[in-house]
This record gives sequence, structure tokens and C-alpha cells, in this order.
Amino acid sequence: MLLTVGYGAVELLLPRTKAVPSLPVQSTEGMNAFIGKVADAVKAATADASAMVIQKAEAAWKEDPFMVIRKAQAPPAEKSLAKEALRALPAMTYTGFLEIGAKRLAIINGMEYEAGDKLSVGGVTIKSVLPNKVIMTSSQGEIVLPLQESE
Repeated sequence: MLLTVGYGAVELLLPRTKAVPSLPVQSTEGMNAFIGKVADAVKAATADASAMVIQKAEAAWKEDPFMVIRKAQAPPAEKSLAKEALRALPAMTYTGFLEIGAKRLAIINGMEYEAGDKLSVGGVTIKSVLPNKVIMTSSQGEIVLPLQESE
């Protein structure tokens, strides 16, 4: 009986060590090749996504979501066409110039315009955008708007 208790105490108090099955050792070359393939796939996906974002940003909008459409009021009957042609142009301030690739943008009254755009007021069309001035056309002729530099 003493022998059985002694064996039980040895089994209970000594830690058991189990044999760990050995895993097959793979070369690091295979793992490096796999990591390289995954990295290349991520780079290609990122480049495609960036190109798509740029393409969507440069695409022309069907409608301007920020444009407020107001119904035009009928002009009073006493105004003649001669008076309409002599009306004053709205106040316009050319405050900034941006050149993004081949696009040249003018900031007029806080809005960005490029050559060919029509201003929202005054029936004025932008003919060309230069760093120091904007040339526009209207029913009254050609208008040159100089850059207003702030201090």
C-alpha cells in the first residue's frame, strides 16, 4: 500500500511532459513569395482605387447640387431693351488663381470658374483665365477683371 501511495504522490506532484508532435519545417522562401504576392495585389488594388477616385472627381456633373434654382421674375413692362443693354454689371472680384494640370481656375466672388463657364449673374462668360487677370465677354463687350491681391 505504501508503494501505491508513493507512486500516486510522484504522479501528482511531478509535472507531466507530453511529446509535442513535430510540424514539418517549411522554407522561408515560400513564405516570402506568398507575402510578396499579397503585397503586389494590395498595391494594384490601391492604384486602381486611386485612379477611379480621380476619374470620378474630374467627371462632369449632370447637375450642380449646390445651385439654387429660383424662378425668374418678369421684368416691368416700362423697361425697354435699350435700358436693359445699358444696365450695370454686377460687382465681381477676382481673388484667386489655381492651375491643376491643364486646368486653370479663377476664383471670382468666392466661386471657381474655368474658361467657357458662365457666371451665375450678369450673363458673363469667361473667355480666358490668366494668373493676373480674367478676360470675360458679355452682351456689352469684353471685360478684363484684374486680380485683387490681399495684403
